[in-house]
Amino acid sequence: MILAAGEALGTQPSPEPDDAPLGDLLSLLDQETELATRSGMNADFVPGMATILSGSDMLARGARTVWEALSLVPGISQGLEMTGERQVLSRGVGFGYASGNIKFLLDGVSMNSTLLATANPVLNIPIEQIERIEVIRGPGSSVHGEYAFAGVVNVITRQSDRTIHAQANERAAAGGGGIWHWSDPQRDLTASINLTGLAGNGGVSVSEDALFAIGEPELSSAPGPSNEASRYLGAFADLRWRNTFVAIKILDDDYGDHFGINHFLPPSGDRLVSGQRYVSAQVGQDLVLSDSLDTRIRLESLQHERTRDRLYVFPPSYFDEQPVYMDQDYRETRYLGAADLHWHGWERHLVLLGFEVSQVQVDRASWSWLNLPFEIPESWLDTGLDRRILSLIAQDEIRASEHLTVTAALRLDDYSDLGAFLTPRLATVWRIDEANILKLQYAQAFRPPTFYEREYPGRESIGAGEIATYELGYILKQPRWEGRLILFQSDLVDPIVFGDDDGFINSADTRLRGVELEYEVRIGPRVKVDANLSYVDTVSRDTDGPLPGGTDTLANLAVIWRPLDPWTAALQLRYVGDRSRPESDPRDSVSGYAMADFTLSYQRTGPGVFAHLGVKNLTDEDVRYPDLPTGFGGVDLPYPDGYPRPGRRWWLSVGYRF
Repeated sequence: MILAAGEALGTQPSPEPDDAPLGDLLSLLDQETELATRSGMNADFVPGMATILSGSDMLARGARTVWEALSLVPGISQGLEMTGERQVLSRGVGFGYASGNIKFLLDGVSMNSTLLATANPVLNIPIEQIERIEVIRGPGSSVHGEYAFAGVVNVITRQSDRTIHAQANERAAAGGGGIWHWSDPQRDLTASINLTGLAGNGGVSVSEDALFAIGEPELSSAPGPSNEASRYLGAFADLRWRNTFVAIKILDDDYGDHFGINHFLPPSGDRLVSGQRYVSAQVGQDLVLSDSLDTRIRLESLQHERTRDRLYVFPPSYFDEQPVYMDQDYRETRYLGAADLHWHGWERHLVLLGFEVSQVQVDRASWSWLNLPFEIPESWLDTGLDRRILSLIAQDEIRASEHLTVTAALRLDDYSDLGAFLTPRLATVWRIDEANILKLQYAQAFRPPTFYEREYPGRESIGAGEIATYELGYILKQPRWEGRLILFQSDLVDPIVFGDDDGFINSADTRLRGVELEYEVRIGPRVKVDANLSYVDTVSRDTDGPLPGGTDTLANLAVIWRPLDPWTAALQLRYVGDRSRPESDPRDSVSGYAMADFTLSYQRTGPGVFAHLGVKNLTDEDVRYPDLPTGFGGVDLPYPDGYPRPGRRWWLSVGYRF
């Protein structure tokens, strides 16, 4: 019905051209990215498949955070850790406690902590602060090094807007912010600041926790709500003067203890229990040395703090009459110096030579326990830990002809505590004609153990995980529609996982095979359909079973309709298949779901009011994420039905553009 109405409206005379207000939402755009090769290139021509999500498109489709937006990418699914940290699974890889298998960049600066390899505050950035998100699925270590194991995500913040906005979400956070941009063309000077603050007391109803599963329901806080209180602050400042750039990013992300560290539901109270703070600084310069030689030099620092304030660990009467709480304090600091040299000296060649040196050190790591009936050491991590990495990158983009490009890359990472890793990539892109593009790629990546994994009791010998991926891609482009197909096989060697009762281990080798399909079509000037479908078959060499936490089938369907020029309506459908549990878990798989979001947007070109009103989970679908193994006491304490997620709820974002 929506498509028919859009087609009928599209046949009516209109004084506006196709690129009228919000026309970018309905257009099939060619976009550039530096994510795959560190050189600006049309996203269709890069090795592998790149997905670029624009901020305006994500808002129109109802995504509220980076985490939600990533689920619109083929092969990407969501997960949740028991105390509230977001998870992102790429092609089924990424389930488990402290699972950092994707490299997260914020305006090009790596945000993965060396403690856990995760970057939770980046996933919680509101879409109002985002210009676009660039995603590469599959290995990316040949360019980006550590943690670019199952994918690379670069979150690019808004810097050229002048807006203020307020937002509210039912049963979630509310707040607001603004973006201001200033420029002086005569001095070739630009500056921007991007601020947003949110706070809320969300939660979902929980009927049973692990205490029911072990026969002690009288000790439980269930039935009751999960503690999903939250407070977020994001402050991004950017300055560019001629060829020099400076950026400072501050992320404060505080949240409740959700479902409990040991799957014991915390008592209600909407307390902020966990906190993560990221402060990054970058200064650099782009230099043109000659007609064939240019370079980018940059210095970066990242400070990551992670705290726990009265984290609920054990209920009353589990050990003693009083509940057991834990406080935790951790801070690490990373410094990086890097230089990229691009050389056009050979005909039909673009050579990249890169050099990076970095050091990360633990500044403090302590914890304290309240009401624990026995003594444990005050420090849970060696505060003398540090890691130094020396990295060299060599990449050659060879234009064998006007239509054929071959990219060969090799990266060496030498770790002071782990040894050296060599990661190659070889890719070919054949632009058969204006409509047809064929891609082939072989790439390797590695995932080093984190500080926490290396220090986990008995895990000193844990080694790095490795992956090798073969990809065949095809793109077909037409004036009003385009399709993409990618076939892949990945072989994982010694992947790092959190075992059921052994803590962190190098698990059995795994094989992934899958297909991802994307299709965009513009139906008349006022309707666009965006769809994708992915299927992956994962098999552990040890058990012949699938990887836990993931699903074999994911699908997205978005219908975007502009009935009148200032107005846009979007219906976003999401299907997630059944998700597997660990081999040792006898329970059935977590049931899949089909969820619908509806969003109505008002926005004109130029200054003026803009607004987005949406409903998440329109049909009030029962959505649950697989519960993670706790590893407590050598046994797994399950949540009987997984982690429940909110039902139907509304959200609103309004603002003014100057």
